[in-house]
Amino acid sequence: MLPIKPNKLPSRNLVPVNLVKALFNKINMKIYFSLIFFLLVSSISKADDYVWGEEFKEGDIISAATFNQIFNTLETINRNVKDSDLVGTWSCNAITTRNTDGWTNKGAFYQLEGAQVNFTSSESSSSIESPYTISTSAPSPFKRTSGAFSGVYSLFNNMIFTKIDGETDSRIFLVDIKSETKIDFIFQETSAQSFPANYASYISCNSAVAVPAAPTGTTATNAQTQVNVTWTDQSLDEAGFKIYRRLSTETEATQLATAVTASPYVDSTLTEGQTAYYSVSAYNANGESAKSKTVSATLDSIKPTVSSHSPITNQVVSRTSRNISIIFSESVFVVCPDADLADRCFSNGSAVTSVGSSGKTYGYITQPSGSASLLISGNIVGSAEVLNASDTITVTVHKEWIQDANGNQMDADYTYTFTTGL
Repeated sequence: MLPIKPNKLPSRNLVPVNLVKALFNKINMKIYFSLIFFLLVSSISKADDYVWGEEFKEGDIISAATFNQIFNTLETINRNVKDSDLVGTWSCNAITTRNTDGWTNKGAFYQLEGAQVNFTSSESSSSIESPYTISTSAPSPFKRTSGAFSGVYSLFNNMIFTKIDGETDSRIFLVDIKSETKIDFIFQETSAQSFPANYASYISCNSAVAVPAAPTGTTATNAQTQVNVTWTDQSLDEAGFKIYRRLSTETEATQLATAVTASPYVDSTLTEGQTAYYSVSAYNANGESAKSKTVSATLDSIKPTVSSHSPITNQVVSRTSRNISIIFSESVFVVCPDADLADRCFSNGSAVTSVGSSGKTYGYITQPSGSASLLISGNIVGSAEVLNASDTITVTVHKEWIQDANGNQMDADYTYTFTTGL
């Protein structure tokens, strides 16, 4: 059984008790939330045709929004089909026992795939009062013909009566709602119409409205205690986004969350040093988009520090010695904290600066590095001058310019001094 734990939700998001009772009484089941999956399997014929969008596991917390989705589905499959369920554009597959141009031989039967069907309402409030129109692509799934099909239809008591233009008789199909975006039509053999000779035996249709476009620009950024996943929405009609994650120790990605309505998504479940790979998709009532490109991040709260440097503190060096080196506790990179400074990132006065007691400022050219050693070298920009004699030089490593591979900056600027000889 699945234990259902209530979320702390505003009262307006809770499912009304009278609705719960009405739905559960309607399908003659006892009102136990722990039986929710049993209810779905027992009350929805061919329940696999409905895509819930998420998979529950024992101990999961199910929100009011998810309950509403479940109850709405129960209500949909237990009511009569309405005209509004059909009106729209559909992509349909059909099967029949007789061949015609454009249908594919599958051995015991013939199949038509991807045919377009349009159900269009009239000015009347229902198709019983005034028939609505139906049109199809060629070949048509509603009549075994190589040409397109157009005509009218009326819906009554879960039956659709179709009449092709130019014909006198109508044909009857049972309408079976599978979900908001999937409907089946089954030809009905009655005393008035025998097993179909020119009509499909079974037609299965999915909404032809496009699913949302996939998100782009996905990033995953280490934020010391969490990973922030961001993306750019490329759709105007998505209901939300799904976040997928694969840990470095796993072979397949799992879905972290649904009902995410905007970027960013915060993953605070990683432990120190764990690397995770993320992708994002968009979804609406018509389905789910492709996943975005996969990006990764490693949870890392350890900031780089200076382990050693040369010259060492208070060392006396030659006036012609202009090279220094700084070794960090981990791999580091020189970065530009301001995009406006990008063209000067590796020039005077950036990651490392030094000022002599003589008043002379020494600028060093910083070399980006992915190793644990960051080499700084150079002299006064545009000058070949040597160091001033007997000058005490203070070197400052600016924290905002130094980051490790996971984006952690130094805690504070690092400063040390050395002295020049005579």
